[in-house]
Amino acid sequence: MRAFRCSGKPPLTAQQGCRNSGNFRWHVVSRCGLQYKAEPDSQHQPASRLKGCSMSARSQSHTAAPASNGASSYAPLAALILAQVGTTSDNAAMNIAVSQLSSQLGASLGDIQVANTVYALVAGAFMIAGGMLGVSWGWRKTLRIGLVLAVIGEAFAACAPTMLAFTWAGRLVMGLGASLVTPAVLGFVPGLFQGRRRAIAFGAIAGAAAISTLSPLALGALMDGAGFRMTFATLGFYFVLVLLSTALLPALHATGKPARLDGVGTALAALGLGMFLFGVSRVSAWGVIAPTTGCPFTLFGISPALPLAACGLVLLVVLIPVERRIERVHGSALIPRSFIESRPVRAGLVAVALPFFYMGAQGMVITPHLQLVAGFSALQTGVFSLLSALPMFVLATFLPKVAPHLSSRLLIRGGFAAMAAACALIALGVTSDGVGPTLFAGVCLGGFGVGAVNSQANNAVASAVSGRDAQQSGGMQGAARNIGMALGTAAAGTSLLLTLSFGMAGALPADAVDADARPLLIEQSAAYTSNEGFLAVIEPYGMSTAAADGLAASHAQVQTEATQITFALLGLVMLVGLLGTRHLVQTAVPRTRPASEGSSDPKLDPDLEDAAFQE
Repeated sequence: MRAFRCSGKPPLTAQQGCRNSGNFRWHVVSRCGLQYKAEPDSQHQPASRLKGCSMSARSQSHTAAPASNGASSYAPLAALILAQVGTTSDNAAMNIAVSQLSSQLGASLGDIQVANTVYALVAGAFMIAGGMLGVSWGWRKTLRIGLVLAVIGEAFAACAPTMLAFTWAGRLVMGLGASLVTPAVLGFVPGLFQGRRRAIAFGAIAGAAAISTLSPLALGALMDGAGFRMTFATLGFYFVLVLLSTALLPALHATGKPARLDGVGTALAALGLGMFLFGVSRVSAWGVIAPTTGCPFTLFGISPALPLAACGLVLLVVLIPVERRIERVHGSALIPRSFIESRPVRAGLVAVALPFFYMGAQGMVITPHLQLVAGFSALQTGVFSLLSALPMFVLATFLPKVAPHLSSRLLIRGGFAAMAAACALIALGVTSDGVGPTLFAGVCLGGFGVGAVNSQANNAVASAVSGRDAQQSGGMQGAARNIGMALGTAAAGTSLLLTLSFGMAGALPADAVDADARPLLIEQSAAYTSNEGFLAVIEPYGMSTAAADGLAASHAQVQTEATQITFALLGLVMLVGLLGTRHLVQTAVPRTRPASEGSSDPKLDPDLEDAAFQE
């Protein structure tokens, strides 16, 4: 039941209670100690529409919080914010752990890329299933199980003796935990909040993801002083505290018939997403067509990376008709038809994914450049992250609250344009021995762009569907986040390493080494490293000092050009993202009530009006 403040106005009519948007609203209003309910009004509404409105009211009454008025209604949001901060801080810790993992576990850039991809791959592959588990088990239980897995994953990472154990124990288990935590966080919001309050809650969740990127300040100092093991152990303790905070959450369950677990769909989705993401992530290590020396096997003489990704896509295509049949037979599916057939849902998921694509790609390129080329410490890298984290936090958190009337489509389009412009500035600011001033401006502008998109994207998806599908959309949104992050990381790493490889093939003099050793030297040169690190790589080839110094200078120049090309491609992806924004649901709150509703007050009463959702 929704309670509203007394304004001395007459109760809402049936016409005010129902929206002509396909998703009817039913308001129970408390005014001056009296309660009113919208009654059928033959002058305004057909009986069939009022009946549908009443049915919608009964459905919503089970999913809404017991009280959504006052500050107390936001108490559960605190636990959700803490959980969101934890999962994002874990990713931030990985971004600043490059030098620590390299020095203590002997990890290469490729090894770190695999660790990042395994986490995102596992989380993304099982995130959709996590959304359905939340609908079946209840969101609080799902969240708690995910937090327990997060604690175990951080413990494995802290104790890992090798990079192999760090990746396949710590990051894999943490990915499984995130596949339950993120859908639960996003699934709670449409179940607890409606209308403008939902937009504010989603903004707070997005702001939590942004503000947690400030965690490198503390984590960087901890990592510099105590090492990566203590850092990940601290994150494990944090997740224990978040687990305790879930006592603030109600045992929220979806309405209607309990969802049947879709085992077939879960298996197909996990296998398809896993094969696709893993294949894409291994292109740089195994080769695009011709296999590299590190390729474990070949398929008819070519690298298996792209065939593996193609097989994953085939499974995902097969998943669509399978899910339609399962929903027709059982009434529920891993991916409901409303997600597959709705253009607004698809456009919203793209808007959710692209900022994470941007952040994954930027982190994959900028962090190695700062630490390996510019010589930044982990703490300095954390301070640098303030440039993007602060604008991300401010826009994601406060735009839905202070500017609810702004067009959500316009904000998302502006965010994409800002990220594209940021890529151009960052590319101009990359130098062969450090960074230029335009890089700082670009990183800051990118933060504004990500914040603008994140302030609207989650609510756009949840508002495109209703009832149980709105809660289950948390799994789809979480999958979009992690798929975007994985694809961004893989695409940037692949672009960077392939561009380095082609560049060094042209820069290496024909007589620098023997013809037999030349392919191996080119492959080893395609690594993002400092001049000192590159000289150590080519030392076994017995070059003269002058030849080695000349080749190191060429490598630094090629490395700079590879970084610039990667950011140019990233900017192009952001511009392409603008093409899908016309199908987004419009979630802006109207400034005035229509005259037919009999309102003489031109100002919006935020406690009475839900957002008007228009295609």
